[in-house]
Amino acid sequence: MREVGGWIYEDNLTRVVEYIATLVHYRWDDLDSGALEAGIPSTDADLPPSTWFEYPIVGTPEITLRIARDHEGGILSVTISGGVDAVLAARFETLLDLH
Repeated sequence: MREVGGWIYEDNLTRVVEYIATLVHYRWDDLDSGALEAGIPSTDADLPPSTWFEYPIVGTPEITLRIARDHEGGILSVTISGGVDAVLAARFETLLDLH
């Protein structure tokens, strides 16, 4: 299991998770977005990642997102783990670097 991590601007959250879902052949919808909107506000990036909001994406491959807020400026810390090969890891890293 490989893990990719980085950060994104909070305003880009929906766009980024939709791209992530597309990369693993998962159709993201409003229910998924609603789960993120409900789960992320109470998180804190200063706490261990095991306490962050966790959301599975059952695509090919299956992955798990962990997301937490940095309360100092609209930033979200993100980790992606699961059946991530080197090519997919590079795509995720690029995506996180751009947003």
